[in-house]
Amino acid sequence: MVLESTNVEEFKLIQFNDENNLNAISASDWMRLSEEIQAFEESTLKYLVFKSVNNNFSAGANLGENASSEMIHVSNAAKKIWECKKPIISIVEGVVAGAASNLILLSDFIIATPDIRFIEVFARRGLVVDFGGSWILPRLVGVNKAKHLMMLAQEINGEDLYKLGLIYKLCSSDQLDTELKLLLEKLNKVSFISMCMIKDQIRKGLDSTFKESLDNETINQNKRFIHPDSAEGVLSFIEKRQGNFSNTLDE
Repeated sequence: MVLESTNVEEFKLIQFNDENNLNAISASDWMRLSEEIQAFEESTLKYLVFKSVNNNFSAGANLGENASSEMIHVSNAAKKIWECKKPIISIVEGVVAGAASNLILLSDFIIATPDIRFIEVFARRGLVVDFGGSWILPRLVGVNKAKHLMMLAQEINGEDLYKLGLIYKLCSSDQLDTELKLLLEKLNKVSFISMCMIKDQIRKGLDSTFKESLDNETINQNKRFIHPDSAEGVLSFIEKRQGNFSNTLDE
Protein backbone atom coordinates (compact mmCIF):
# COMPACT_ATOMS: atom_id res chain seq x y z
CA MET A 1 0.00 0.00 0.00
CA VAL A 2 1.55 3.27 -1.17
CA LEU A 3 -1.08 5.71 0.07
CA GLU A 4 -1.15 7.14 3.58
CA SER A 5 -4.10 9.33 4.50
CA THR A 6 -4.48 11.57 7.55
CA ASN A 7 -6.62 14.55 8.49
CA VAL A 8 -4.58 17.60 9.52
CA GLU A 9 -6.68 20.43 10.94
CA GLU A 10 -8.68 21.70 7.94
CA PHE A 11 -7.21 19.51 5.20
CA LYS A 12 -6.87 15.86 4.22
CA LEU A 13 -3.27 14.87 3.57
CA ILE A 14 -2.67 12.00 1.14
CA GLN A 15 0.98 10.93 0.98
CA PHE A 16 2.78 8.47 -1.28
CA ASN A 17 5.19 6.23 0.60
CA ASP A 18 7.03 3.43 -1.20
CA GLU A 19 10.58 4.67 -1.59
CA ASN A 20 11.89 1.42 -3.10
CA ASN A 21 9.52 1.76 -6.08
CA LEU A 22 9.60 5.56 -6.46
CA ASN A 23 6.12 5.64 -4.91
CA ALA A 24 4.61 3.78 -7.88
CA ILE A 25 0.85 3.49 -7.39
CA SER A 26 -0.83 0.07 -7.46
CA ALA A 27 -4.35 -0.85 -8.57
CA SER A 28 -5.52 -1.12 -4.97
CA ASP A 29 -4.08 2.32 -4.28
CA TRP A 30 -5.96 3.85 -7.22
CA MET A 31 -9.15 2.34 -5.82
CA ARG A 32 -8.39 3.67 -2.37
CA LEU A 33 -7.56 7.09 -3.80
CA SER A 34 -11.07 7.35 -5.25
CA GLU A 35 -12.53 6.32 -1.90
CA GLU A 36 -10.42 8.87 -0.03
CA ILE A 37 -11.48 11.69 -2.35
CA GLN A 38 -15.13 10.71 -1.98
CA ALA A 39 -14.76 10.74 1.82
CA PHE A 40 -13.05 14.12 1.62
CA GLU A 41 -15.88 15.56 -0.48
CA GLU A 42 -18.42 14.40 2.09
CA SER A 43 -16.44 15.72 5.06
CA THR A 44 -16.16 19.21 6.57
CA LEU A 45 -12.48 19.36 5.59
CA LYS A 46 -11.75 22.24 3.21
CA TYR A 47 -8.62 21.22 1.30
CA LEU A 48 -7.00 18.11 -0.16
CA VAL A 49 -3.20 17.96 -0.20
CA PHE A 50 -1.07 15.46 -2.13
CA LYS A 51 2.51 14.93 -1.01
CA SER A 52 5.20 12.26 -0.72
CA VAL A 53 6.84 11.01 2.46
CA ASN A 54 10.24 10.71 0.75
CA ASN A 55 12.11 12.77 -1.85
CA ASN A 56 10.12 11.66 -4.91
CA PHE A 57 6.47 12.45 -5.59
CA SER A 58 5.57 9.35 -7.64
CA ALA A 59 6.67 7.45 -10.74
CA GLY A 60 2.99 6.93 -11.63
CA ALA A 61 1.24 3.59 -12.04
CA ASN A 62 2.99 0.39 -10.99
CA LEU A 63 3.82 -1.26 -14.32
CA GLY A 64 4.71 -4.52 -12.59
CA GLU A 65 1.01 -5.28 -12.21
CA ASN A 66 -1.59 -6.32 -14.76
CA ALA A 67 -1.89 -2.84 -16.22
CA SER A 68 -5.06 -3.46 -18.25
CA SER A 69 -7.01 -4.48 -15.16
CA GLU A 70 -5.75 -1.34 -13.43
CA MET A 71 -6.91 1.19 -16.01
CA ILE A 72 -10.52 1.45 -14.88
CA HIS A 73 -9.30 2.39 -11.40
CA VAL A 74 -6.81 4.91 -12.83
CA SER A 75 -9.57 6.58 -14.85
CA ASN A 76 -12.00 6.59 -11.94
CA ALA A 77 -9.42 8.29 -9.70
CA ALA A 78 -8.77 10.93 -12.37
CA LYS A 79 -12.50 11.67 -12.62
CA LYS A 80 -12.77 12.01 -8.85
CA ILE A 81 -9.92 14.52 -8.75
CA TRP A 82 -11.18 16.55 -11.72
CA GLU A 83 -14.75 16.70 -10.42
CA CYS A 84 -13.78 17.50 -6.82
CA LYS A 85 -15.41 20.80 -5.87
CA LYS A 86 -12.95 21.68 -3.12
CA PRO A 87 -9.39 22.98 -3.67
CA ILE A 88 -6.63 20.43 -4.32
CA ILE A 89 -2.96 21.19 -3.69
CA SER A 90 0.06 19.12 -4.78
CA ILE A 91 3.39 19.45 -2.96
CA VAL A 92 6.02 18.11 -5.36
CA GLU A 93 9.69 17.20 -5.23
CA GLY A 94 11.84 14.67 -7.06
CA VAL A 95 10.37 12.45 -9.78
CA VAL A 96 6.80 13.02 -10.92
CA ALA A 97 6.06 10.81 -13.92
CA GLY A 98 3.30 9.10 -15.86
CA ALA A 99 -0.12 9.18 -14.26
CA ALA A 100 1.34 11.12 -11.31
CA SER A 101 2.40 13.94 -13.64
CA ASN A 102 -1.19 14.30 -14.76
CA LEU A 103 -2.48 13.98 -11.22
CA ILE A 104 -0.66 17.18 -10.26
CA LEU A 105 -1.90 18.91 -13.43
CA LEU A 106 -5.47 18.23 -12.26
CA SER A 107 -4.66 19.96 -8.98
CA ASP A 108 -5.59 23.60 -8.41
CA PHE A 109 -2.24 24.63 -6.96
CA ILE A 110 1.23 23.08 -7.35
CA ILE A 111 4.04 23.96 -4.95
CA ALA A 112 7.31 22.43 -6.11
CA THR A 113 11.08 22.53 -5.97
CA PRO A 114 13.00 23.86 -9.00
CA ASP A 115 14.72 20.51 -9.61
CA ILE A 116 11.68 18.25 -9.89
CA ARG A 117 11.78 15.79 -12.80
CA PHE A 118 8.41 16.05 -14.58
CA ILE A 119 7.95 13.59 -17.41
CA GLU A 120 5.01 12.28 -19.42
CA VAL A 121 6.91 9.02 -19.68
CA PHE A 122 4.31 6.91 -21.50
CA ALA A 123 5.87 6.81 -25.00
CA ARG A 124 9.14 5.49 -23.53
CA ARG A 125 7.17 2.52 -22.18
CA GLY A 126 5.22 1.82 -25.38
CA LEU A 127 2.07 3.25 -23.82
CA VAL A 128 -0.26 6.18 -24.39
CA VAL A 129 -1.04 9.04 -22.02
CA ASP A 130 -3.63 8.38 -19.31
CA PHE A 131 -5.09 10.01 -16.17
CA GLY A 132 -6.62 12.71 -18.37
CA GLY A 133 -3.28 14.07 -19.53
CA SER A 134 -4.13 14.22 -23.23
CA TRP A 135 -7.16 16.36 -22.31
CA ILE A 136 -5.75 18.70 -19.66
CA LEU A 137 -2.17 19.40 -20.81
CA PRO A 138 -3.07 20.88 -24.25
CA ARG A 139 -5.56 23.15 -22.48
CA LEU A 140 -2.86 24.33 -20.07
CA VAL A 141 0.14 24.82 -22.38
CA GLY A 142 -1.26 24.68 -25.92
CA VAL A 143 -1.46 21.83 -28.39
CA ASN A 144 2.06 22.02 -29.82
CA LYS A 145 3.85 22.19 -26.47
CA ALA A 146 1.72 19.31 -25.20
CA LYS A 147 2.73 17.27 -28.25
CA HIS A 148 6.41 17.95 -27.57
CA LEU A 149 6.18 16.94 -23.92
CA MET A 150 4.07 13.84 -24.54
CA MET A 151 5.21 12.48 -27.90
CA LEU A 152 8.90 12.89 -27.06
CA ALA A 153 8.44 11.92 -23.39
CA GLN A 154 10.44 15.06 -22.72
CA GLU A 155 11.66 15.56 -19.15
CA ILE A 156 11.48 19.11 -17.77
CA ASN A 157 12.18 20.62 -14.37
CA GLY A 158 10.25 22.84 -12.00
CA GLU A 159 11.65 26.07 -13.40
CA ASP A 160 10.41 25.14 -16.88
CA LEU A 161 6.99 24.20 -15.52
CA TYR A 162 6.84 27.53 -13.69
CA LYS A 163 7.59 29.40 -16.92
CA LEU A 164 4.72 27.51 -18.55
CA GLY A 165 2.40 28.79 -15.82
CA LEU A 166 1.77 25.36 -14.32
CA ILE A 167 3.32 25.91 -10.89
CA TYR A 168 1.93 28.27 -8.28
CA LYS A 169 5.12 28.54 -6.20
CA LEU A 170 8.73 27.37 -6.51
CA CYS A 171 10.78 26.91 -3.34
CA SER A 172 13.46 24.77 -1.74
CA SER A 173 12.53 21.43 -0.15
CA ASP A 174 12.79 22.82 3.37
CA GLN A 175 10.28 25.56 2.50
CA LEU A 176 7.52 23.36 1.04
CA ASP A 177 5.53 23.11 4.26
CA THR A 178 5.92 26.83 4.89
CA GLU A 179 4.63 27.68 1.43
CA LEU A 180 1.69 25.34 1.95
CA LYS A 181 0.84 27.15 5.18
CA LEU A 182 1.06 30.53 3.45
CA LEU A 183 -1.20 29.34 0.63
CA LEU A 184 -3.80 28.03 3.09
CA GLU A 185 -3.75 31.38 4.89
CA LYS A 186 -4.49 33.14 1.59
CA LEU A 187 -7.27 30.72 0.71
CA ASN A 188 -8.84 31.22 4.13
CA LYS A 189 -9.16 34.96 3.50
CA VAL A 190 -11.74 34.51 0.75
CA SER A 191 -15.23 33.03 0.77
CA PHE A 192 -14.86 29.24 0.70
CA ILE A 193 -18.10 28.57 -1.16
CA SER A 194 -17.35 31.34 -3.70
CA MET A 195 -13.90 29.87 -4.31
CA CYS A 196 -15.35 26.39 -4.83
CA MET A 197 -18.10 27.65 -7.12
CA ILE A 198 -15.53 29.55 -9.21
CA LYS A 199 -13.48 26.37 -9.52
CA ASP A 200 -16.59 24.50 -10.66
CA GLN A 201 -17.46 27.24 -13.17
CA ILE A 202 -13.98 27.02 -14.70
CA ARG A 203 -14.21 23.22 -14.91
CA LYS A 204 -17.63 23.28 -16.56
CA GLY A 205 -16.58 26.15 -18.82
CA LEU A 206 -13.92 23.99 -20.44
CA ASP A 207 -16.69 21.77 -21.80
CA SER A 208 -19.21 24.55 -22.51
CA THR A 209 -20.01 27.16 -25.11
CA PHE A 210 -19.64 30.84 -24.20
CA LYS A 211 -23.42 31.15 -23.78
CA GLU A 212 -23.57 28.10 -21.52
CA SER A 213 -20.80 29.54 -19.37
CA LEU A 214 -22.63 32.87 -19.11
CA ASP A 215 -25.83 31.08 -18.10
CA ASN A 216 -23.97 29.12 -15.43
CA GLU A 217 -22.34 32.30 -14.11
CA THR A 218 -25.74 34.00 -13.91
CA ILE A 219 -27.28 31.13 -11.95
CA ASN A 220 -24.37 30.99 -9.52
CA GLN A 221 -24.14 34.76 -9.08
CA ASN A 222 -27.84 35.01 -8.24
CA LYS A 223 -27.25 32.42 -5.52
CA ARG A 224 -24.32 34.43 -4.20
CA PHE A 225 -26.32 37.69 -4.00
CA ILE A 226 -28.64 36.18 -1.37
CA HIS A 227 -25.93 34.30 0.56
CA PRO A 228 -24.61 35.74 3.88
CA ASP A 229 -21.07 35.73 2.48
CA SER A 230 -22.09 38.37 -0.06
CA ALA A 231 -23.36 40.75 2.62
CA GLU A 232 -20.24 40.09 4.69
CA GLY A 233 -18.03 40.79 1.67
CA VAL A 234 -19.62 44.21 1.13
CA LEU A 235 -19.59 45.08 4.85
CA SER A 236 -15.94 44.07 5.30
CA PHE A 237 -15.01 46.24 2.29
CA ILE A 238 -16.83 49.24 3.75
CA GLU A 239 -15.29 48.68 7.18
CA LYS A 240 -11.83 48.04 5.68
CA ARG A 241 -11.32 44.71 7.43
CA GLN A 242 -10.83 41.05 6.57
CA GLY A 243 -14.08 39.29 5.72
CA ASN A 244 -15.42 36.71 8.16
CA PHE A 245 -16.83 34.16 5.73
CA SER A 246 -18.54 30.81 6.27
CA ASN A 247 -16.49 27.64 5.82
CA THR A 248 -19.10 25.37 4.25
CA LEU A 249 -20.43 24.57 0.79
CA ASP A 250 -24.01 25.34 1.86
CA GLU A 251 -25.57 27.48 -0.84
